[in-house]
Amino acid sequence: ITDLNTYRAKSVVLATGFFDIPETLGVPGESLSKVTHYFHQAHPYSMQKVAVVGASNSAIDAALACYRKGAEVTLIVRGPEIGKRVKYWVRPDIINRIEEGSIKAHFNTQIKAIHPKSIELIQGERTWQEDNEYVIAMTGYRPDLDFLSNLGIPLEGVMKKPVHDSATMMTPIKGLYLAGVICGGLETHKWFIENSRTHGKQIVTHILENNQA
Repeated sequence: ITDLNTYRAKSVVLATGFFDIPETLGVPGESLSKVTHYFHQAHPYSMQKVAVVGASNSAIDAALACYRKGAEVTLIVRGPEIGKRVKYWVRPDIINRIEEGSIKAHFNTQIKAIHPKSIELIQGERTWQEDNEYVIAMTGYRPDLDFLSNLGIPLEGVMKKPVHDSATMMTPIKGLYLAGVICGGLETHKWFIENSRTHGKQIVTHILENNQA
């Protein structure tokens, strides 16, 4: 499909996820090329000084993957501990790597500024700099809810949940369906692979029923 034509369909499914807009750190130097909000693979970070920001699954997975490819990893966590939502089989791995010193971790710590060859950290009233070559900021994402709103889908409440029928997954716009994490609006932890597998079946069933009507 290209942008050279207009395509028409009786039914459209929006399953756009929530990785559209990263939650930025909002610190000086975040626009440097050494900073990324998306982790793809660990190989480019081998033998490099890498700071991973975050305490949830994405951050922990990135930290462990980079460590196993030979990176010198520092985990920067705003809170006092690893996130509660970290997968139960991963939690012992990251805790053991931190305790043995394979991965350095700073808790109750935030990045104050990012420089070409270092990062500036703040922990309470203490600030200091550490040598650094890359920053992987896994600080969360927001879905592109403006896209849904522009299509005419109403958004409800503070969490901006897109209105849809939970039985059929259809929005108030006939033939326009939602599937996956986007159904929760800003509540991005509500839907994931395991509990949204039925969305596809619900949508197809509804489409087929309408075609037979």
